[in-house]
Amino acid sequence: MEIPTPNQRSSPLGLIHFTWLVVLLVSDLPDAIWQALAGDHPAWLSWVKIGLLAVLIASSLTWKLIRPVRAYFALLLVLFLALYGMNLLRTSAPYLQWERQIGWVWGMVVYQVLKLAVALIMIAALLWMGRRPKEFFLTPGQLNAPAWAANTGGGRKRPSVTWGGLGLILGICILPLTLLFFALGNLPTTDVLVRALPFFPVAVLFAITNAFSEEMQYRAALLGDLKAVFGDDHAIWMTAVFFGMIHYFGGEPSGIAGVLIAGLLGALFAKCMLDSEGIAVPWFIHFCQNAVIYAFWAIDAVA
Repeated sequence: MEIPTPNQRSSPLGLIHFTWLVVLLVSDLPDAIWQALAGDHPAWLSWVKIGLLAVLIASSLTWKLIRPVRAYFALLLVLFLALYGMNLLRTSAPYLQWERQIGWVWGMVVYQVLKLAVALIMIAALLWMGRRPKEFFLTPGQLNAPAWAANTGGGRKRPSVTWGGLGLILGICILPLTLLFFALGNLPTTDVLVRALPFFPVAVLFAITNAFSEEMQYRAALLGDLKAVFGDDHAIWMTAVFFGMIHYFGGEPSGIAGVLIAGLLGALFAKCMLDSEGIAVPWFIHFCQNAVIYAFWAIDAVA
């Protein structure tokens, strides 16, 4: 399956609106609305989304309007099936009982392995579809390329910041902001910190793997096909909205605040991925944020 040729201006407005509608329908937005109006959302809602994607993929064989986004819908379907399988395992009674027995560290090890498995499934699907690793950003990217360059007047150029440097700056900036967010009203005692200290190295490891898995699943695997059909802006915000909505349930933070924060960060990560042409910059920023989150989860595990 060949990747579509980029041509944002030739994309019909109807296709843009239709794809946005599908993104919203298969996101966690229907689940959130259902919960707000009628209580816990039913398990069959996931199968409705999977069925919708399957019908759209089949319809694209004869419906020419949606043919350019068939590959994107196929990737969403693979992602949904992989995540459904992972969640089915993690919510089974034997797994939950086993997880309670092994403790936080080993439970998180298994969870990260499962998330990496989903990322690998997405990579395998992309390769099977004929995508090259560079087309789905499985490369460090242009770290030494300037992120921007500007004139200061008189023909003089201000020193430019490389993508590697900008990623480092943004990652360092997000660390204290995330720390401040989690520390407000949740400062651990010295005793808890001492007991949690041995868990911090594995928390960093979990942050590394989690950042890669999520960047691969929710951005790198989806951005290339969306950009080819709609251009950068729609690709960025479609992936950002989808990423934001998955944080409504069980995110850190969750709810509307989680959707807004994760959505905006998702837009930032997608912009960095597209412009740097690789996964390294968004992965590093994501890792810095995750490092704080997993450190606080380690603290909670011993509190």
